[in-house]
Amino acid sequence: MKLVIKMVIVKIPPNRFEERQEKFLEIIQKLNLENFIVLSPTSIYYLTGFVMIPTERPFMLVFKGSTLNFFVPELEKQHVSEEVPEANVVSYFEYPDVTHPMIHFGNFIKDLKISDKLGAEAGGARGMWGYQGPKFEEALKMSIAIHPDIITDIRIIKDTDEIACLKECARWGNLAHKLLQKYTAVGENEIDVSFRASHEASKEMRETLGPEYSPVGWGVRPCGAGYRGQIGPYSAIPHAMTRNAIFAKGDTLVTGASGNVAGYKSELERTMFMGEPNEKQRGYFAIMLKAQKAAFDTFGPDVPLSSVDKATRAVFKEAGVMNLVQHHTGHAIGLEGHERPFLDIGMNDLMKPGMVFTVEPGIYDRSIGGFRHSDTVVITDDGMENITDDYPRDLESLIIEE
Repeated sequence: MKLVIKMVIVKIPPNRFEERQEKFLEIIQKLNLENFIVLSPTSIYYLTGFVMIPTERPFMLVFKGSTLNFFVPELEKQHVSEEVPEANVVSYFEYPDVTHPMIHFGNFIKDLKISDKLGAEAGGARGMWGYQGPKFEEALKMSIAIHPDIITDIRIIKDTDEIACLKECARWGNLAHKLLQKYTAVGENEIDVSFRASHEASKEMRETLGPEYSPVGWGVRPCGAGYRGQIGPYSAIPHAMTRNAIFAKGDTLVTGASGNVAGYKSELERTMFMGEPNEKQRGYFAIMLKAQKAAFDTFGPDVPLSSVDKATRAVFKEAGVMNLVQHHTGHAIGLEGHERPFLDIGMNDLMKPGMVFTVEPGIYDRSIGGFRHSDTVVITDDGMENITDDYPRDLESLIIEE
């Protein structure tokens, strides 16, 4: 059956969350579980549409059969009640407080009359921002079946609404990147340029999509583009940090751009040049582009993920630059910037329609910079669709003239 994708979407419809819950319940029932503790904020959003700011305070969603039961700090009680009105919401005042939240959680589980067949994403509340507390089995005095990957596995295949969100992300990431390239110039500051491009694109995105739209997440913007310090020789550091750098003639630049639609993220990256590139820059760029094309040519349903990474490595080995490669070809993407599975030589899982990946083979020479495009592709019934392909990938289009 062909995937039919709506072209404009600003949020996931309520029926999708219901479908996800039903699928989740079917899976845990096959595991002989009737109850389950969901801990990850991403998992909670995926199943219910509720978005939170995770802190040191324990926050749990407990499924008792098909009923939703939230155990939350007091500061989240009204928020959850308004956003998920069908749920039962119980709160504790603070952490650590005189009585630790996990003592309250034990009473919460007793009140729900849960005494067995209980599973959880992890062995205890999320240990972040200084949280300390007992594991569930200690606090509840009962056996807990730990299944960390159930919801992550469900998320691997995107439905048509998710893919529509990703396509809309790509559209606005494209605009943000166009503005980034437009405003980049010798002597300009990377922070100023990135902020200007991101602000203008976000404003247009917000005004175009209308009042029903809002970015999903904590302190996020509608869309944006930037360099993250990948300027000049620092572009050879794939995960460089913003350096307050000034663009100079001859720089190799590596960019990044995306949007945020219902919490979903696409990925668009390009290698650009400040002025006419030299022979070495042109050579590396051509090898990178050839490797990315080899990856594109490999995609399709029922193809092993490892074959994509093998195809790009073959190009790099033939060109004699494998020593300049620092990472695999790509990764899945959706609600998180990096998701499983990976385009890696060590993964033989098969591609399936609805999977979404970044394709970003790169080579990195610290003396001159990094060379990496990243595009977001959707696996279709008969191949793949590059949803960020509207942005030019050829070298001449990516030269910033003086």
